[in-house]
Amino acid sequence: MIRILVPIDFTKVSFSAFNYAIHLAESMKAEITVFHVINGSFSTADSMFLDTMDAAYDAANKRLQVFVQEYSTKMEYTKFEVKVKTEVRFGVAGFTIADYANDQGFDYVVAGTRDSHSLIERVLGTTSTIVTKMVKSPVILIHENTRWIKPTKVIYTIDDSTDFDESIDKYISFNQFFKAATDFIHIKVNDINIDSTRDAVIKEVFKKKEPDFAFDIKNIYGGDIVQSIIDYSIFEKADMLVLVHRKRNFLNSFFNRSLSLQTAEGIHLPVMILEENPPVDVKNV
Repeated sequence: MIRILVPIDFTKVSFSAFNYAIHLAESMKAEITVFHVINGSFSTADSMFLDTMDAAYDAANKRLQVFVQEYSTKMEYTKFEVKVKTEVRFGVAGFTIADYANDQGFDYVVAGTRDSHSLIERVLGTTSTIVTKMVKSPVILIHENTRWIKPTKVIYTIDDSTDFDESIDKYISFNQFFKAATDFIHIKVNDINIDSTRDAVIKEVFKKKEPDFAFDIKNIYGGDIVQSIIDYSIFEKADMLVLVHRKRNFLNSFFNRSLSLQTAEGIHLPVMILEENPPVDVKNV
């Protein structure tokens, strides 16, 4: 059973994420866990407030269950027969979501993301940014006005330095449910010949069996890479954009906006973020 985690903070953008996740789960025959984080934590030193914490947990859990039942009924999602679970935790939202997703081994995380951010959020990272950087499984970012459209055309971006082997495997596993025509876009930032990239992509696509979806491999040029990706996706009328996120030292990443996240904020398509191949342990080399 494929399992999808959907963080909910009761904002409009998280409702959009839930809407998208329900349709995605129906298409993939998956189950959903709707996850809410109560901001804060407590230790044994705070045991005198245990009753208050229990009350906060019970209230949040009840609100989450009511949301799932009423929203599903109102939007007629009950006819989809998608199994939906609820879970509540205390903690800091981004880190708690990421830890739970990794510990429980969810296959996908569908999370809402906003366009405008405060200065603190831009420096330290929003909840969706932290989740994207820390979760090992594919993360699908949904904007408030993003609506479900079954993926039939997908743009998958590759740059000269991305180690994308495992990421393409994850994408192919996802695309087996949709068989969406896919453009693998090589972001040309220097004079490196595309032939080596094309060969690597073809090798990965055909690694297990002949692909059952149409695909093409193209160059993309432009001084502003982010805007070039956005323009191409709009021109091709894409239903989804796939980006490979390069992992960095987490403290360093506070002050470096990744290309993947900049692109995700600039376009209102569903954006799937895949983790670049994890580093190989030296002892296993």
